[in-house]
Amino acid sequence: MAAVTLIILVAALRARTCWSNDRYLEHTAGEWIALAADLKDGVFYRPLFGPSGYGGTRYFPLYFVLDAVLLKLGVPLLLSGYLLSAAAVVLLTAGAFHLMRTLGVERWLAACTAGAALASLSVQWSLLSPHGDGLGCALNVWGLAVSARPRPSHRNVLLASILFTLAWSAKLTTIFGVGAAFLWLVLAGFSGMALVMAAETACGCLAVMGAMIVASHGRVLGILKACSSGGMNPAQIASGPWHMLTLAVQEDPGLLLFLFLALLALFFPKSWRSLPVLFFVGTLAATSVILSSPGTNWNQLLDVQMASVILFAVWLADQPAPLPKELGVCALALATLLAAVPLLHKLRIEDRMVRAHRFERVIALIGDTHKPILTENPVLPVLAGQRPYVIDPWMLRLLQTRQPSFGEPLLEGLHNQAFGAVVLFMRDARSEEGKEWYERNNFGPGFLQALNKSYRLASVVDGQFVYFPATAPPQ
Repeated sequence: MAAVTLIILVAALRARTCWSNDRYLEHTAGEWIALAADLKDGVFYRPLFGPSGYGGTRYFPLYFVLDAVLLKLGVPLLLSGYLLSAAAVVLLTAGAFHLMRTLGVERWLAACTAGAALASLSVQWSLLSPHGDGLGCALNVWGLAVSARPRPSHRNVLLASILFTLAWSAKLTTIFGVGAAFLWLVLAGFSGMALVMAAETACGCLAVMGAMIVASHGRVLGILKACSSGGMNPAQIASGPWHMLTLAVQEDPGLLLFLFLALLALFFPKSWRSLPVLFFVGTLAATSVILSSPGTNWNQLLDVQMASVILFAVWLADQPAPLPKELGVCALALATLLAAVPLLHKLRIEDRMVRAHRFERVIALIGDTHKPILTENPVLPVLAGQRPYVIDPWMLRLLQTRQPSFGEPLLEGLHNQAFGAVVLFMRDARSEEGKEWYERNNFGPGFLQALNKSYRLASVVDGQFVYFPATAPPQ
């Protein structure tokens, strides 16, 4: 309880710090916000290229639709995203608690384990940065909690199907949740219920996709066809497990502690047919495939953390002898305390590395301009009252590999100084690392050459590199 209290306190302090200075409002979070701002203005999935610039994103809509609703209700732009992320994390921990209680875990252990899930950096990232991963995971876990009844009824199956459909509408890859529930029902002797769940979830997903097609006037089909795989190939799929482990070591070391405990439970299971085992194995397999897709990152480890803590808690609750259970509880508490170390480092140093209002300072530097602002982080033009010219610079580069002429309007705009300013923040374009980044990751071939020919670096504001047209007067 003390270890979990510490983790919750650290999470609350990090949220207060990072929400005030927008520390983790990076380009991926900016894409979610830009999609919500587009929808608020009546555009649902802008085309890959159109009058407003470049679209193209593989994000599914539930999170940014809810964000757009909050914006319509008058909630401030960034606050709406933070509130949604916080609600998703609360929903996630509550769902994990309910699932563990349904599977027979004592109330105190279920509550502590649900709180211990916050010890992972990937779970805290869902709290600190506006994006849809936490919402998709929460709905997935709630779907499992509803379906995990000893004798499921048609009402439970219908509600679980709705939750799994909503999870899919928040994040395309959450299908492993309904897969685990389906297998568990079949192995538990409820094949009829399993087929009903599969059919109802499939119908729900088809209804969501139909609504997306209608609302986007068919644009979403072309966008998903072009962007959903991210350029994934068989070799990358084969290396997915290693990539997943490498990301955990580099970015989320606390997760490795809980993963080790879950693997311990997996090798000494009470039953290989249990729902937590099926969910854990399905999550590992799905996450390794997801991380084999270029452009995915360690935020995908969120699902692995939740599946790990749930499996270990249920395994502990099933231990008949008191000594193994007491040792397991001590191991869980120790893992939680050790995982707090990188979190405290983040709180003390990395969370405070940027000053508040950094985007506003760049907007003030640019001043009033009738031209669009081209930026690596689409949240900046949204805050300036514009529609971003590029939603996802990484996806723009990917699409150029298939259609080299796709980036020509951007390059032409740079040559003609059609942008009032260009703002980069991922890398310093003057460095060798930056040159490689913008050639191979964001914006793509020819971007830096066109930028350096027609624009000049005017200022660096809190790590944001602001370029003005070369013929413009000094600012």
